[in-house]
Amino acid sequence: MAQIRPVESREISVNYSKTIHLIFPSAIKYYKSVSDFVVVDNPENVPHILRIKANQDTFKRPTTVSVATEGGFFYSFRVSFSDSLKHTNYFLPDMSNIEPDTLYINERSQMHLIAPDKIVYVDFGDTCIQVRKAENTENIVRMIAKANTLKGFPRQTNVSMATADGKFYTYNVDYMQEPQIFVYEIGEQPQKAPNVILTDNIIPAGERDRVIDKVYKARRGIYNMGIKRNKIIFSVNNIHIYDNLLLFTFELENKTRVPYDIDYIRYYIVDKKTVKLTASQEVDQTPLFAEHYSPRIKGRNTVKYVIAFNKFTIPDDKYFRIEINEKGGGRHIVFDLENKDVVNVTDI
Repeated sequence: MAQIRPVESREISVNYSKTIHLIFPSAIKYYKSVSDFVVVDNPENVPHILRIKANQDTFKRPTTVSVATEGGFFYSFRVSFSDSLKHTNYFLPDMSNIEPDTLYINERSQMHLIAPDKIVYVDFGDTCIQVRKAENTENIVRMIAKANTLKGFPRQTNVSMATADGKFYTYNVDYMQEPQIFVYEIGEQPQKAPNVILTDNIIPAGERDRVIDKVYKARRGIYNMGIKRNKIIFSVNNIHIYDNLLLFTFELENKTRVPYDIDYIRYYIVDKKTVKLTASQEVDQTPLFAEHYSPRIKGRNTVKYVIAFNKFTIPDDKYFRIEINEKGGGRHIVFDLENKDVVNVTDI
């Protein structure tokens, strides 16, 4: 005789002035809301995020939302309406959350948020604010209140964003007649390092896809540049040049069964003989963009990605260093390239 067992639905609340985000550990393959009480969608640039919002000022009866993700995992959520939301974000599978800070804005001055990496997704919960990515930049959003009085700013709302390195950020937004701060940097910023990622205008828009595709699919030309640490292999597949761009094709192979989650990758020029590291001895090389990059390499998997820099050379007494740090782990990688490795590049 066949047996069935109930699967408990997770409880979440929504309202009309804020967006709820569900952040899954893998890409969403299916989602469905039962009623039109709520609007549910999976934004294109963030395949692992589902956003949910009430579709009307209130509703009395709970509804359900179902989600299936890559790897064969199914989730069920019981969604109810609440004027006051305890949480606006949930990280699956344990339903942990970020406690948002509050930003205060008005209608006369723009607020700017500077993210540590390229912003790939932005959402704001209510039309009482206007939020846009700052022109000609990749990591700055600007916002301003559309309502000109506290009365015209009916409820606290929120703004959320995701960056190219897989991080998610969210903040409550309230009206204040005279805010004291109008610019915030997210996370720690290295001393004296540039904090703006400018939009890549080096490759014409019509050429970019062709160039990246050609570089990514190019036959491997380098076999002797790499390092293996704790069964994690980092290697340089190719180095190409296009106009004033250096394009590196890097590969990370995880030969273990344990996923390798990257906290950050740093690219910088460093002295070969360094007694004590100082800011003057390390010069960060800021990537212009990366394609096919993923911050997670699953067990027994490989990630190959293309990353672009403004053209540079390496002095004979220095290295170009790639430093990869694992999130919450010790499988860190440090790999050095010399000038002789970089000067023999391949034209596209």
